[in-house]
Amino acid sequence: MAARRIRWLLIAGACVTVVAERAQEAIRVLAAEGKVTYREKPFAPADLEGAWVVVAATDSPEVNRKVAESAGDRQLVNVVDQPDRGNFHVPTSLQQGWLTLAVSTGGASPILAGMIRDKLAEQFDEKWAEALEALDEERRAIKGSGLCEEEKRHQLKRLARKWFDSL
Repeated sequence: MAARRIRWLLIAGACVTVVAERAQEAIRVLAAEGKVTYREKPFAPADLEGAWVVVAATDSPEVNRKVAESAGDRQLVNVVDQPDRGNFHVPTSLQQGWLTLAVSTGGASPILAGMIRDKLAEQFDEKWAEALEALDEERRAIKGSGLCEEEKRHQLKRLARKWFDSL
C-alpha cells in the first residue's frame, strides 16, 4: 500500500521521504533510483519536521497511531489502516491512459471503494485509453479551426457524445 501511495505522490511532483525500519522492495528500488529519500530507522516525531503531507502506511497500527498523534493538526495526515485518525482521505483510483477515475467512501469503507474501482475497471478498460488519444487529435483540430467559439463548443460536445456513445 505504501509504494502505491508513493507513486501517486511522485506523479504529483512531491518530494518523498520514507521513514521505516523495513521498507518494501519497491520503495528500496525508488530510493536506489534517487526518486525518494529512505531513512532506515524507527519512526520518531522529529521525522515529521518540514513535512507538509504525512502518510502513515506501515504494517503496524501502533506506529501509524504514533505518526498521526505526532503530526496532530499541524500537517495533513492520512492513516491507511485507521482512516478516522487522519484528516484527509485518499481515493482509490483507476488509470487508463489519460482517463483517471477516483472512488472514495470518505474513509467509511476503503475495501468497498476498492471493489467499486475494480467494477469500474471492467467497464472502463484499455479501449477508453485508445479512444481518448484519438479524441484528443480531433479535439485539437476543432480548437485550432477558424470556427467561432460557440460553434467550437457545439462541435466539441458532439464529438464527446459520439465517442461516449460508441464505447
